[in-house]
Amino acid sequence: MKIYFIRHGETVWNTLRIFQGSSNSPLTEKGREQAKKLGEKLKTVPFTSFYSSPLGRTIETSEHIIGDRDIKIEFIDEFKEISVGEMEGVNREEFEERYPTQFHDFFLNPKEYDPTPYNGETYPHLIERVEKGINKIISKHKKDDVVAVVSHGITLKAIFKIVNNLTLEELGEFSVPKNTSLSIVDYTDGKFSVELFSDVTHLEGME
Repeated sequence: MKIYFIRHGETVWNTLRIFQGSSNSPLTEKGREQAKKLGEKLKTVPFTSFYSSPLGRTIETSEHIIGDRDIKIEFIDEFKEISVGEMEGVNREEFEERYPTQFHDFFLNPKEYDPTPYNGETYPHLIERVEKGINKIISKHKKDDVVAVVSHGITLKAIFKIVNNLTLEELGEFSVPKNTSLSIVDYTDGKFSVELFSDVTHLEGME
């Protein structure tokens, strides 16, 4: 089975450096164009199923990728973005000022990240639910199927922790996939193999 993992397009809150988490912000015009360009690149891929996080920015991205193709979007709750609780809607500077340790650990030290003060979600919980989502897909599909999953930056980091069998320490060094980046994973005989990671060649020429 081939799994095409895609991050959503650029959002308004991305440009304002605001934490989104499980809250939502619409795509910018650039984000919509990014998704359309990826859709053009993938227009001949015979997707068996097309999955999306249930958040608006991933749904909108999915719709632009699909375009006029007759493909139904199915939602997987487990692939929502990590929740940052009361820090959702807060910009990076304020987050860092109020919770400097958590801000650092969120990006670089997942093992020690403790979002309790603002009722956020821990990395172990994120990884647990993401693994449930992956297992849902594996259980539903045959070896020759080709599926798409449109998700979020930190959630995709968690997915690739599982795919690459990384430790939490190694996850801190793992980069966040770029907006509308494409990563392709092969799943055969119970094993994952990464064929492409965070590819954005479809965005060449965009500012």
